[in-house]
Amino acid sequence: MNSSEKIKAGIQKLKAACTNPGYFFKTFFSKERGRQFIKTHLFNPDQSAQLKALSIGFGVFMGIVPIWGFQLIVAFSLAMLLKLNKALVILAAHISFAPLIPAVIFLSYKAGGYWMGEKNIEIPFNGNISLKSISLHLEQYLYGSISLAIVAGVTAGLITFALLKLVSKKTIMAT
Repeated sequence: MNSSEKIKAGIQKLKAACTNPGYFFKTFFSKERGRQFIKTHLFNPDQSAQLKALSIGFGVFMGIVPIWGFQLIVAFSLAMLLKLNKALVILAAHISFAPLIPAVIFLSYKAGGYWMGEKNIEIPFNGNISLKSISLHLEQYLYGSISLAIVAGVTAGLITFALLKLVSKKTIMAT
């Protein structure tokens, strides 16, 4: 199929999508298209294991770093700038999804206690949360969240790299 035939086929699909919106969603979200996306973006054979591991590690780092609300935008922008696998970065940055947010905040706060030394303040679980109590704990949380982001990002990257090397070694031995 040459380029002019591809263009004509694309125009026909576009016309069909405009006249029948159901057709658009059916083809856009089809299993084949999803498999193709996963194959080309997540398991891209042209990318090295180092790049994939770095992308996942960076994504986990960006998912924990305390820039709530801007994590994905910054992660995607930096992934483009650093030429990382953008799909893996965004996927890994979702470590801070709703059920894990309390754990990430708690672990960040606890990790910050290490940096605070004698100024370490334990979390009061008495329900009396005010702006003053938040300001007392903010410094500890910020130190801890950056520390946790670095440790979790490096750990995720190393685990991913080891798993990718293990899988590629098994694939080579099987052939």
